[in-house]
Amino acid sequence: MPGSFLSFRCHYCSRFFPAWRVHVICQAQTICDTCLEWHNQALEFLAGRALPGCHGCGASWEVLRDRDKSVEVRLYVVPRDGIYQLLCQSCIRSYVPKRADLYQSTPFGTEVLKLL
Repeated sequence: MPGSFLSFRCHYCSRFFPAWRVHVICQAQTICDTCLEWHNQALEFLAGRALPGCHGCGASWEVLRDRDKSVEVRLYVVPRDGIYQLLCQSCIRSYVPKRADLYQSTPFGTEVLKLL
């Protein structure tokens, strides 16, 4: 069939991609290049080597800095969709209540839920 290509589903974002955009972790698990990049950016941020933006809304570090009137800009590293992602304060407010099963009895959950 001309014009068709084999596609694979990313096990993290559940979208389908051509084979050249998917990395096989093991025989039954694949990750797309976008999810892998987000995960690596979150790890670099935790190591103190990068200032990426929010993975939820897509705002860059500069936009987050200019949007927030306080001195400090907060980014939260959370496991989301099976990978580590960085979320800004407005994105974390909508994410944590959806995952109350994970965060309700933790100090992190208590702190973030106070922001609501």
